Amino acid sequence: MAIIKFIVIIAAAIWFVHALLNKPKQIAILLFVCVIADINFDMPGMPLNFRSFVSIALLIKVLNDAKYVRFPPFLTTNYGITILAFFAYAMATTFEHGLLTSGVVKEFLFTIVYAYLAYYFYLKEGGYKIFGTSLVIAGFSCFGDLIWTYMHGGELIIIRIYFSFTPAYTIFNHNFFGYICAVTFVFLLSDYLADHGHKRNLYLMPFMFFGVLLSTSRSALLILIIVAVVLIAKGLLSVKNSKKAYKLIVVTISCLVLALFLFQLLNIVFHIDSKFLEVITARLIDEPVAIFNRAMGNSFKAESLDSMDWRAKASEVAYNAYMKVMNSEEQVFGIGHEGFMARNYGDEGYDAHNGVLLMFIEFGAVGAVIYFSMLFSFISRYWSFRIFSPVLVCLIYVMLYITSHNRELVSGFVYLITGTLAAELRYISYAGEEFQPHEPVHISGNNI
Repeated sequence: MAIIKFIVIIAAAIWFVHALLNKPKQIAILLFVCVIADINFDMPGMPLNFRSFVSIALLIKVLNDAKYVRFPPFLTTNYGITILAFFAYAMATTFEHGLLTSGVVKEFLFTIVYAYLAYYFYLKEGGYKIFGTSLVIAGFSCFGDLIWTYMHGGELIIIRIYFSFTPAYTIFNHNFFGYICAVTFVFLLSDYLADHGHKRNLYLMPFMFFGVLLSTSRSALLILIIVAVVLIAKGLLSVKNSKKAYKLIVVTISCLVLALFLFQLLNIVFHIDSKFLEVITARLIDEPVAIFNRAMGNSFKAESLDSMDWRAKASEVAYNAYMKVMNSEEQVFGIGHEGFMARNYGDEGYDAHNGVLLMFIEFGAVGAVIYFSMLFSFISRYWSFRIFSPVLVCLIYVMLYITSHNRELVSGFVYLITGTLAAELRYISYAGEEFQPHEPVHISGNNI
């Protein structure tokens, strides 16, 4: 076994060096998958972990090749300037409150590296193919990890497949995997509805939908449904895409019907403990039904609302911390990265579960304005050009998702998204006069 592992490592090292020198986009896909799916591990005898090593190696290669790209450098764009300004501000306020560590600096620096690499490879390839391919692979990685976890007992703490070959890096919550599968689903859906969208997306979407169900993440599922309904409705109103939208409705209904038999199939094939299936049923059915009944004024099971009430309480505690506990100066400038947990503001040691509130608490009104202005500027520019981008749909999904979660907005994944969006807008501005600002334009990974 040790010999086989040694041979695999040598083969992987040879491929890595060859790909880095001759086909760096393959390394870009590897890195983007690791960032999106949060795949990482410590390498024995190395000062850097796997993801950091790949990032630095690819960055060096890209900086050497960047002179051949005819588009403006990353740091000359409004986006590049804005995220550097936010980085400097975040580091300053974190340092001011004694929370700045080398780990925090490295975390933020690498997120900027991810943004730059996303920007570079979009412009080099002339489209979001690398981003899209990475997202789909990451989605299937998360789907596979969920299946693997079910095969090993089905707890809500995920057992990842790659842990069989590497040291376990961290503990993963099931909601994260549903979140990635859901973002992949809406990307595939919106890409399919774009001009020249791939028909194969229809065959990939059910797997991502099942991944969301397997994760039992109610928020990921709810926001997926909302975004999917809007996209399908938009497609039905489009002359070009109405046939595609009707096909999607058939696929959606089929997914829902198949989902009714999914957990029974898992129980038969993988012999999952019936108590865990009861937990899944409670999370995906009992609680949403109770939420709906309470909203409609009908009778409901109060015990089914534990998670909803807990999240509402966590957000309320965070709101009170910002409005009543923090002083006016802290409200304006923030208390630094991870300051919420450092001050034990959370309910029973838990985070706020409200990304918007966390942004205001940790980076203050100033930091929140800088960051959210950047995000909404993307939406505004696409809206003004009447451009439909699947990558923008991913960003909108994340912005909705963080209302019940934590720091996803400042994650490496979101920097990949925003770096890609900045490149897409830059490409449209420079790539030709056929893009008219007052005519609807649909962008697909093939026609950019």
